[in-house]
Amino acid sequence: MTPRDSNPLIPGFAPDPSITFIDGKYFLVTSSFHLFPGLPLYISDDAISWKHFANAISRKSQLSLSKSRTRITSEGDDKDSLLATGGLYAPTIRHRSGTTYIACTNVIHEEGESNPEFENFVISTTDVFSGNWSDPVYFDFYGIDPDIFFDDDGRTYIAGSSYTRGHPWISKIAIDCFEIDLQSGTKLTEQKEIWEGYSKLFPEGPHLYKRGPWYYLLVAEGGTTEGHRITISRAGSIWGPFVSHEKNPLLDVADPTAYIQHTGHGDLFQDLDGQWHMVCLGVRKRQNCYPMGRETFIAPVVWHEGGWPSVDPIVLNPSSLPRSTSSESSAGTPLICDAEAGRVYIRDPDLTRFQFADAGQKIIINPLPASFADYTQPITFVGARQRSLHRLAKVSLSEQSLESLVDLEAGLVYYRDELRFARIFWNHHVCKLKMKLDGPVRFRIEYNESSLDFLCSGSGTPWEMIGTVNTLDISGSDFIGPVIGVFASAEHGSSLAHFSDFFID
Repeated sequence: MTPRDSNPLIPGFAPDPSITFIDGKYFLVTSSFHLFPGLPLYISDDAISWKHFANAISRKSQLSLSKSRTRITSEGDDKDSLLATGGLYAPTIRHRSGTTYIACTNVIHEEGESNPEFENFVISTTDVFSGNWSDPVYFDFYGIDPDIFFDDDGRTYIAGSSYTRGHPWISKIAIDCFEIDLQSGTKLTEQKEIWEGYSKLFPEGPHLYKRGPWYYLLVAEGGTTEGHRITISRAGSIWGPFVSHEKNPLLDVADPTAYIQHTGHGDLFQDLDGQWHMVCLGVRKRQNCYPMGRETFIAPVVWHEGGWPSVDPIVLNPSSLPRSTSSESSAGTPLICDAEAGRVYIRDPDLTRFQFADAGQKIIINPLPASFADYTQPITFVGARQRSLHRLAKVSLSEQSLESLVDLEAGLVYYRDELRFARIFWNHHVCKLKMKLDGPVRFRIEYNESSLDFLCSGSGTPWEMIGTVNTLDISGSDFIGPVIGVFASAEHGSSLAHFSDFFID
């Protein structure tokens, strides 16, 4: 087996990682935005080799993602437009006294509204393996990225990125803190600003830690693209005053030619030997293109005399990694994805319209009329995150589906959001491809860092190139990453789309 790079730790659509240690295992959660199920959970024995085994938001009754559309906004006057998707932002996972907690924000984009709304909540479970997480307990906080901090005296605090009421890109943003009762969501103290950040530019993604007599506050700043960085401050009290580290930023991409860029939003942890590390997000960027979006990376952390840490720049193969508990080389162990846990839908799906067999390779879809560009209605799509840069996806559409006389569209799609998607599909009324269709029609997408190739064939016929999409045209400054899957839609009548041999490499 060809050794793989250690980074990214979690490849593909895996931003804003948060990590904790429970009963001898590491658990990591990332943002999921408009995808359902939400808040994917990863497990590892050694913080090197990971498995996607569950999702914390797995029931539609827990919350709604119906208003998670993408809005075009900006991170500042000198920045390009930012495509800001709503939904589940920047979770924090922590554990205390047999209960695991996740705090998160559901960002609501109302139709026609200029300002987002924020639903901040905590969910919990006493058995992280069960997949049975509680319904959300909501708390009052106008902002995003809530952190949970358990102090030595038993008190619990939320620190988050607080927005002054108004448009988020022109309001003041700071890190606020308050004591909370996690069972009820009740604030036990007034909310207080504790740090404006090192640069005072979009301080977000806070995490509090206590080491010795000091409270440390780790923060992401500068937006989520070229200016993204990680900074740190400390105080003798959780209420501050927090003093910025004189060597801030703690992590920044000083080399504009580096392959890994936009690094930020970190979480510190200790490995089995007591050594410190940080997980954070970043992108693999070449010639201004980063089609995989924001992924999860790892870097070693060293605490120095004087009580401040340093972090190595993010590289594909860090100089120091947690000790592997596996007899095999960690570099040869790719991310493992449970097929059911990795299955994703868009926003609030109608799950009754999907049937699965043969470990998900056979899929029957009862189509709805909504197209991918329609963010107000459920879409009959199911797929998975793209996890590899250079691979392929393929599927067969049955001959039975091809004989439909209704306006059925069915095929394979590469999807980011309602503004950016590329698909290859069958439509009885508009299909102009001339080939002998003896049996099912097969669709295929071959992808790499620079392009997406769309191919089609009939049963027993060679693959024919239908078109190519430059990945620059379907990626860019955003929060999300690509998913690939099958879809069907029909305006009138009722016809099932029968797929087989569905495969994403």
